[in-house]
Amino acid sequence: MLKRILGTRGSRLALAQSTLIADALRAAHPGLEVELRVITTRGDRILDVALSAVGDKGLFVKELEQALLAGEVDFCVHSCKDLPSIVPEGLTLAAFPARVDPRDMLVLRAGTSGDTGAAAATGAATLEALPHGAVVGTSSLRRACQIRALRPDLELRDVRGNVDTRLRKLAEGQYDALVLASAGLERLGLFDAHGRLHSDGATFVAAPVPPETMLPAVAQGILAIECRADDAGTLALLAPLDHGPSRAAALAERAFLRRLEGGCQVPIAAYATTDAPDRLWLRGLVGSLDGATVVRGERSGPIAAAESLGTALAEALLEQGAAEVLTALTGRGRE
Repeated sequence: MLKRILGTRGSRLALAQSTLIADALRAAHPGLEVELRVITTRGDRILDVALSAVGDKGLFVKELEQALLAGEVDFCVHSCKDLPSIVPEGLTLAAFPARVDPRDMLVLRAGTSGDTGAAAATGAATLEALPHGAVVGTSSLRRACQIRALRPDLELRDVRGNVDTRLRKLAEGQYDALVLASAGLERLGLFDAHGRLHSDGATFVAAPVPPETMLPAVAQGILAIECRADDAGTLALLAPLDHGPSRAAALAERAFLRRLEGGCQVPIAAYATTDAPDRLWLRGLVGSLDGATVVRGERSGPIAAAESLGTALAEALLEQGAAEVLTALTGRGRE
């Protein structure tokens, strides 16, 4: 029997995503056996410190990529937004399945009158409607920058742990609201038929944050399937899972990030959509940590030139002031 080993992190979300891909692969190739092998990454072990303070995006993928290069697993499934912008030599991103909702999600307790969560219950679950000084949990510098630009009065606090842990902290009242990725909540199956979230017996109200208010992270909502570049057999098996528009969006957004050399320590966002057949519309931003400076831009171009589009938008933002922002944050400017 034909068999492949899928390397995955052990978190509930990672397992859900890997199971989704394993099932899709079995459906595409009847008789194929797919075994999930859990690999713990450094990012999984560091749960009490903000990611921006401990390292870059490789925290969640390095051990998986080492297992790939060593031949211990045949392919890995990543949240594409966790991937560094440069793929190690010998590996390749073989497939990008169809993107799910890329937006951020504002999550509040489904409370009673007088509770912050009551605002959500009455249809006012927006960043603009949060009470003055409300405590919002996020460990993302990208989200923090955009929230501060919109609502400098809000108090932002780091929040680490898996989705269930974060929601438990919200239920306990440690935060008035959280901002989480819609894609993760969707893939975990936490929504009921009425659009409310349920976790560990607690109920929450969630509302998507429009991209016009908060631009998503690079490749948010996209899964990336990575394998060895010379493994022709696995590449062929993974080919049916590749979704052209999602691949183009991921390549454009990742090229934007790569040119800016940004990571967890820099507030960078990008979001590509198809604005016409065979064309991409890419929006991007670079901001300061306090949200006082946000450099935005957009470009449109052919899907076939997705990476060039991402690089061109990054170059435009550098000319508009992003270079100075990056210099202040990292010591790197225009290079």
